Amino acid sequence: MSDAHTQPLEIRPLMISRLMEIDWADGHTSQLSFEHLRVECPCAECKGHTPDEAQVITGKEDVSIVDVLPIGNYAIQIHFSDGHSTGIFTWEYLRRLDAQAAGVQ
Repeated sequence: MSDAHTQPLEIRPLMISRLMEIDWADGHTSQLSFEHLRVECPCAECKGHTPDEAQVITGKEDVSIVDVLPIGNYAIQIHFSDGHSTGIFTWEYLRRLDAQAAGVQ
């Protein structure tokens, strides 16, 4: 169940700055770089099925977002310019990435 902390009102991929802005229902706005989103893709190919299988993703400084598709009312699927598109980014995961980018745990 989502609360205001994890309920997005608007999601905007900003192509020039390569940032994904997310306005949340609690009034917070996240700014996540396309590179950070690609490197932290939550799919099994990137993260593995166990921590030992996780890959270190590098060289994605110039990646862009080609498309963002809604997945139900709980997530988005991001299609990146490097052809990767298997990650499902839940609202909770996106909010955690924001806290991680800000250095808050």
